[in-house]
Amino acid sequence: MNVLLFLLTMFAAPAPPAGGDSVATLVLQVDNIELGQGTLWVGIYESPADFLNRDKCRLEQRKVTGTGRKEVRIDGLVVGRTYAIAVFQDANDNGELDTNFLGLPAEPWAMSRPLRSWFRKPRFEEMSFVFRPEEGLPPLYLH
Repeated sequence: MNVLLFLLTMFAAPAPPAGGDSVATLVLQVDNIELGQGTLWVGIYESPADFLNRDKCRLEQRKVTGTGRKEVRIDGLVVGRTYAIAVFQDANDNGELDTNFLGLPAEPWAMSRPLRSWFRKPRFEEMSFVFRPEEGLPPLYLH
């Protein structure tokens, strides 16, 4: 299905949170959405212990109402903190990433970095990035 996702960062006026760190907004540009239905789920992970655990991540969702491009703004990310992102399109809106008989995703998905191996689950260290709005991130590919 190979739907191209571009991960772009945009600046929010940096505002110090309680700890004095700067925060900014991350804007995901999801391009070439082929199915104009369902929900985009975006998980934002801050540690290996949280990675790919739906109950421990910050979860954002946006309805998909058409094909083409969808923008997802993620406010309040701490500049300089390490994050990993996982995205999937829940085409049937059952709230889950459906898998096939092998346990592989059956709905479009992407990670914040390219996979290193198709034979195991990705690791936080492989998918993570340091959030620096001025540097941007490489493109993501929804599979």
